[in-house]
Amino acid sequence: MKRFIILSIAILFSLSAFAQVKGDMYLAGNLGASCGTQTVTLSEGSYSTKTSQPLDASFGIGAEFGYFVANNTRLAFSLSLPVSFSPTSEDDGKWLKNTTVAVGINPNIAYYVKLAERFYYTPEFGVLFEFGSYKQKLSSSQSYRTGVWGWGVYLHYAAFEFRINEKFALGFNVGSLNYSSAKILDRESDSSISTGQFKFDFNSAGVNFRYYF
Repeated sequence: MKRFIILSIAILFSLSAFAQVKGDMYLAGNLGASCGTQTVTLSEGSYSTKTSQPLDASFGIGAEFGYFVANNTRLAFSLSLPVSFSPTSEDDGKWLKNTTVAVGINPNIAYYVKLAERFYYTPEFGVLFEFGSYKQKLSSSQSYRTGVWGWGVYLHYAAFEFRINEKFALGFNVGSLNYSSAKILDRESDSSISTGQFKFDFNSAGVNFRYYF
């Protein structure tokens, strides 16, 4: 009986150590990527042709600090280095792409729903601010570079976390719902171009490696 009580206490302690409780903190490194292609079919009578073209693509790395303000609810702040590519037209068999390289600042909030032991559903809502440089490719031999800044809001609706042990966890998400706005600055003409984009995508993914303390 005594051994059973000691074992039960040990099990309860180990379970509480893995819970997401108020006051928990973590540091994380993260990776994110998005890419894809689309195929267009043109039909004429009994004949059809298919052409493929790349979609917008992005890649980013970053670091994050998170703090649980209440049980199962955490706030986080991250810094990232995102790079994005936007194809515009085809030139001599190669796609011309506009490139943005930026620094991102991202406060966010997530709620943890326990699905199984050590496994959580963690939908995340955040705001992203970015500033950096924008390179427009006019042809295979001509391009120009200018500044860019923007902001956006997003929802990671398919985000999860697996607690490997008391200290380490693996977080990952697939797809997102987001709105982004950017302003491209032209210093020579002292003007700017503003863009806005709403996306509900399934071709993006992100991974977090978290250290709890």
